[in-house]
Amino acid sequence: MEPVKLGTGWTQILLEAAENVRSGVRSTILNRPSMGVQELKDLLDAEAQQAIRKTLKDVGEPVHVISEEGDYSIGEGGPYIVADPVDGTTNLAKGIPLAVTSLAISETPQLSGVRIGVILDLYTGETYRAEMGRGSWRGGQRMTPSGPKLLNDALVSMDISKGHPLEPMEPIIQRARYLRQYGCSALSICHVASGIMDAHVDLRGTLRITDAAAALLMLKEAGGVYIANGEMNGDIELSRESRLTLIAASNLGTLEEILDNVS
Repeated sequence: MEPVKLGTGWTQILLEAAENVRSGVRSTILNRPSMGVQELKDLLDAEAQQAIRKTLKDVGEPVHVISEEGDYSIGEGGPYIVADPVDGTTNLAKGIPLAVTSLAISETPQLSGVRIGVILDLYTGETYRAEMGRGSWRGGQRMTPSGPKLLNDALVSMDISKGHPLEPMEPIIQRARYLRQYGCSALSICHVASGIMDAHVDLRGTLRITDAAAALLMLKEAGGVYIANGEMNGDIELSRESRLTLIAASNLGTLEEILDNVS
């Protein structure tokens, strides 16, 4: 399939869409409707999806949207937008300040075609963004991963939820000096890209590409490395059904040590 060449201005369009999500969900959270957590999660996801769709429709450019909350097209042809309207919905519904909107745009229906990524922290409003070949940024500062570290001196985030067996992760749990679990994969990867975390590990095989597409571009552009589904910089179909295992690290040495311990 021939790649679709992106026009100008898409970074700003994605930022506007993410800001519209933040405005909508913050209004709902502040008003705290009287409903159960699952019902509130469903409402937040639906509101975020609608905010993105309306923004893109108002822009008037044809796009295919691959979203965790349902795919759709606007017009015919155009690039592919990969969206997780709210990554960390449970956190958001519970009032835990770890939730983002994640948006990426690709010239092809593969991860390798992603050219722009935008992630917006729904609590703080902080933005993370990247453009292929131009680096990645946290706010106005260029992101740089941390230097080489052995596991016994590393700060590692991980996802071990949803009943996945702990055995594959036990060596990392035992060896890493510091451990964190955010419940927000996109933010975890961004924190590796920006040098806050030294690595992020998710071996469950349940991580959606919609969660990770924008953040993985940011990690690569910052100078970090990752293995997806067992392959260095592995290419993945941009689909709601696509799942991956992931080891993301600030540098090759740390990644190789993690890989040696989970093999």
